[in-house]
Amino acid sequence: MTIETSTIETKDDNKQTSSVVVEMQHLKKSFGDKEVLLDINLVMNKGENLVILGKSGTGKSVLIKCIVGLMEIDDGKLLLFGQDISELKAKELTELHRKIGFLFQSGALYDSMTVRENLEFPLRRQVTKVSKKEMDELVKEALENVGLSDTIDMTPSELSGGMRKRLGLARTLILKPEIMLYDEPSTGLDPITSKEISNLILEVQKKYHTSSIIITHDRECAKLTANRIIVIKDGVCAAEGSYAELVKSEDPWVRSFFE
Repeated sequence: MTIETSTIETKDDNKQTSSVVVEMQHLKKSFGDKEVLLDINLVMNKGENLVILGKSGTGKSVLIKCIVGLMEIDDGKLLLFGQDISELKAKELTELHRKIGFLFQSGALYDSMTVRENLEFPLRRQVTKVSKKEMDELVKEALENVGLSDTIDMTPSELSGGMRKRLGLARTLILKPEIMLYDEPSTGLDPITSKEISNLILEVQKKYHTSSIIITHDRECAKLTANRIIVIKDGVCAAEGSYAELVKSEDPWVRSFFE
């Protein structure tokens, strides 16, 4: 389950450029009287794995759903690739969202479809038509990248939890997104499979040069994948730094995430 690439960069190489691909300025999001995101200010740089930590209900998943366009922000600014989404027309926003891949907790697979059909589905929805030959090649490449080549004629219900997670990632990557959003990628998986998924996230970063936001409660996932970590508390970014820096934080609450 190794993604081949000619240019290898690890998460610790610190080779990220200063180019910002996601920026939030005083972002707010509420649901009725419940304020979830009060004043979020963050940037994600090109080629970076940014891990978001926080207790349940702090709005971590809400944050990435705003990025992918599943939710609208209430106030503040959200800039994608330097463009303020509030200033874009519907068509422009749709094109921008095509550059973003979202791996849901569940994998969001269609159990009535085979593995092949699940991977072909996003390709068929593209504005630019893909030939049958191109589609076959893209499906084959996607499955090889996640170590599932021998599952092509199976259905998701025949796969283990870890395999379903990898299939969900393959289906997302088949459109070659520039930004990847991972929502609890290791939830419900055993420690060994969780580590495989974390390593796969790193391999995706190396091959596709993706910029990724990873929402997780998994300390080991954060340690393995993060270039930088942001901790959310009470609707704001309360702490920021590398794993090594935050594990030694003077704030007991911040340290509690790493103990």
